[in-house]
Amino acid sequence: MPAFFSEYDIYVSIGSLAGLVAISLVVFYTMQLIPTFKEANIANQNANKKMRAKSFYSPNVRNGMLGSGLGYLVNYLIILPLTITFEFSSVWNVLFSIFIILMVYDFFYYLMHRFLFHGNNHFFKTVHAVHHQMKNPSRGDSSYLHWLEGTMGVLLFGFTVGGLSLIFGKFDIVSIVITMWLYQEINLHNHAIFETDTFPFKTLHKISADHHRHHINFNKGNYSSITLLYDWMFGTYETEETTPLKQL
Repeated sequence: MPAFFSEYDIYVSIGSLAGLVAISLVVFYTMQLIPTFKEANIANQNANKKMRAKSFYSPNVRNGMLGSGLGYLVNYLIILPLTITFEFSSVWNVLFSIFIILMVYDFFYYLMHRFLFHGNNHFFKTVHAVHHQMKNPSRGDSSYLHWLEGTMGVLLFGFTVGGLSLIFGKFDIVSIVITMWLYQEINLHNHAIFETDTFPFKTLHKISADHHRHHINFNKGNYSSITLLYDWMFGTYETEETTPLKQL
């Protein structure tokens, strides 16, 4: 127990949360200065406004946010105080930390998403079916979840950080703030309406379109969250040819 308390640092965890909030606000409002992002934000707000008018929508969003909030509570109160530090090492270490955390997390998320939520377990399949009620999601629909799925997804990220820290040692706060922001932003963008064929933004359109394909059919593919590398490796990558978005 004394060793536990000697490693526990709630202040670095609070600092990482403050950093996450700060970078999220700065990036969001900076992006609104770019017409393509501003138009996408308006489109997502309009779509979300239409959904909020439906009686079933807001309760499920609240449940999803509460479930995710429970996961974040565990991460910020228990896991991160034991696994991150204020000590900065190097830019290369930050880049490596971001890469390894996101790729390991995405591997286990792929397995959980494909074999648990889309597998033969009726309970978890029913849990995930709540999220799949959104056939053509917008950015706000990323929180349209069963509370248990919200908790499991966030805890998986925390367990990934915790497990990797046992191998590589504590991660510095800069790495965690950037990684957490990327983790959240990619998940939000996956569900976003982002219609453009303008360079260089058409890549962002493809990213969201690929996840929208997953929402069309409950059991086809595109199970990864961060990158579709694992879908490509394991033969579950959906393309425009296999699942046209016009089916929506």
